[in-house]
Amino acid sequence: MCAAPILFNISPSSPRHPRKDSPGNGTDMAETLTSPAAPPPRNVALDNLRVVAMLLGLVTHGVLPYTATGIARYPIRDSSRHVGADAAYFAVHDFRMQLFFLLAGFAAAALAARRGTAALVRNRLARVALPLALAAAVVCPLMHLLFGHHTAARGLDWEPSERGGWVGPNFHLWFLYYLLLCCTPVVLLMALAPRIPGVVVRGLDAGARRLLASRWKIPLLAAAVVPVLWDMHTWWIDSPGGWAPDFTVYVYYLGFFVAGAVLHRHQDLLAGVGKNWAAQLLFANFVVLPLMLKLTIAGNWREEAIPGDLPAWLVGWKACAIFLGGLYTWTMIAALLGLFRRHFAAGGGAWQYLAESSYWCYLAGFPLQTALQIWLAPHRLPILAEFAFVNALTFGCLLLSYELLVRHSWLGLMLNGKRPARAAATPVVLVARVPAPLPRPECAASAEASRRMGNGGRAPGDEAASRGRPAVGTAGV
Repeated sequence: MCAAPILFNISPSSPRHPRKDSPGNGTDMAETLTSPAAPPPRNVALDNLRVVAMLLGLVTHGVLPYTATGIARYPIRDSSRHVGADAAYFAVHDFRMQLFFLLAGFAAAALAARRGTAALVRNRLARVALPLALAAAVVCPLMHLLFGHHTAARGLDWEPSERGGWVGPNFHLWFLYYLLLCCTPVVLLMALAPRIPGVVVRGLDAGARRLLASRWKIPLLAAAVVPVLWDMHTWWIDSPGGWAPDFTVYVYYLGFFVAGAVLHRHQDLLAGVGKNWAAQLLFANFVVLPLMLKLTIAGNWREEAIPGDLPAWLVGWKACAIFLGGLYTWTMIAALLGLFRRHFAAGGGAWQYLAESSYWCYLAGFPLQTALQIWLAPHRLPILAEFAFVNALTFGCLLLSYELLVRHSWLGLMLNGKRPARAAATPVVLVARVPAPLPRPECAASAEASRRMGNGGRAPGDEAASRGRPAVGTAGV
């Protein structure tokens, strides 16, 4: 899927002879990848883009009940359906997870460069493998129960064993499982990096930089998608399920993961990837997407109607549809990289909060959204109104539950790697002005006598008068 893999050093202390491998700016490879003294600054724009990619799952899952063509197979069928829901689904589905794997590869490379390979392995086990295990045991059975209840009401069967089993990386959880699978060869490559000859590293770097700098990079990457997806039973990438990996899906997303790692290695070329982001967005959504949808949906129907081997004309049709799908995917990725680097490169505030809560929204959002969709499915409501209601209620409940139940708990620590400090309560000081009571005459006389006794029986001005100096300020004492 991509031109060249990324090469890492397994640990900062590994002995080696320094060599010039030009990973972006011609500096020493060992220094660039392992030096803890000057780690590259965190790319806030890509962090924000990752948040948006995570939350776009509400859109893809939210429009599925309203799809009308039957191409996107989903067990919930709403009373109101429209082909526009199919278009909205494919418009997001055909770049969202690909973008997410690319950003995950970039983040993995950044973590390995800052803290080493061992830290990357520990991080992925704690923040990916552990949440996956808990979600597979809790969320996956819940999803089976919800879908089983709805399909039974429609007179259909729902068999969990045919859909990955009761406990497994099914439904939306497949992403975490394949993310771990994609990390495995990269970690192995890090371990072998010191043994790879410098001429090989220089050649891979040169090939990667030539591709990133080429104006033909997007069509070339789109063409590479065609042989990978050719054996899919649909003409686009499908969502896998179960513990047995789907090799085609794995190779497909591994390409985007490695592409993200390569982008991190050659960050000086990142600015050129989405330089024309506005034109790319227009081209992808108003030219490529309509053609891709037309060829893909109509071609799938024709393929199902033709038994046996495909005729030559349908083979060309399928190749063109898959190529357009890859062209749309890579164009959208490049455009969004450029858009966010240009306009959404500031962090903090709402972005920071959404970044912290997005993992929880990803894990818990689909079951809640599914329950609401099942509740409203029998009612014939306007699609846009129902879609907005379900997603607004889902998102609101997710943020509220995150703040009250997750953020400061052990669950938030597991998902985010840290527990944010609670805002310290500002002390409130109440100041009351109480007027002092006027002394009574007898109390004033007693106080005057006490002062005279403490002063040796003399008035405050007597000592000064005995020295020949006039007393000052004694009249009001």
